Amino acid sequence: MKIWNKIPIKENNDKLIQIPNCFKFINPHPYYDLGAPYKGKDGIWKLREEVVKRLIKVNDYLELKNKSVFLLIYDSWRPIEVQKFMFDRAFSLECKRLDIKVSVNDMDKHPFVQKEVEKFWAYPSFDKRFPPPHSTGGALDITLVDRNGNILDMGSNIDQMDEKSKPDFYKNIGNEKAIIWNNRRNLLKEIMVKFDFVQHPNEWWHFSYGDQLWAWKNKKPNALYGKI
Repeated sequence: MKIWNKIPIKENNDKLIQIPNCFKFINPHPYYDLGAPYKGKDGIWKLREEVVKRLIKVNDYLELKNKSVFLLIYDSWRPIEVQKFMFDRAFSLECKRLDIKVSVNDMDKHPFVQKEVEKFWAYPSFDKRFPPPHSTGGALDITLVDRNGNILDMGSNIDQMDEKSKPDFYKNIGNEKAIIWNNRRNLLKEIMVKFDFVQHPNEWWHFSYGDQLWAWKNKKPNALYGKI
């Protein structure tokens, strides 16, 4: 459990809606392509209605600020079953990296591995008090592309489970590439924070509105969104 999971949830029943096609999306969806249990492709690209409204404002603002880069949505709402599929997969990959032979059914016997995975993947709790951010419809993973649709190098890949994925990792590194990566990350953060999104402390690509992380960072008495 994260510190922000202590924040109570007062569900405001904001609708989960389809993200409009004015945005660019990664295609095919990376988790669907891995076999994650979505109920059809039509249900993948969704967020809460207020989140979509704010994201449209972000998109419009970026167009005015920098006409050479565009938003790319990498992931949005995840059913809890998808969160579990991806968490289990991340746990298995981390065990393989550490040369540990273990089944996901024995996850509790390796808490140190689980703890490392939880830095980047919220535990797929079915407890309504502790929903994974993406399962609330308030969180999304997002990056930048050029006018030709090429994904810009941000210094680490989305879902990369190491220190390079921390938003400020390249802040004090002075070589040319690090400066470019840091500037791109700062641009992404600037445009998202301007419209009241908050950034995950371990992931430069993850932003949310209305969930427990958002409430905790903004010192709100409660979150707006629970699991949906």
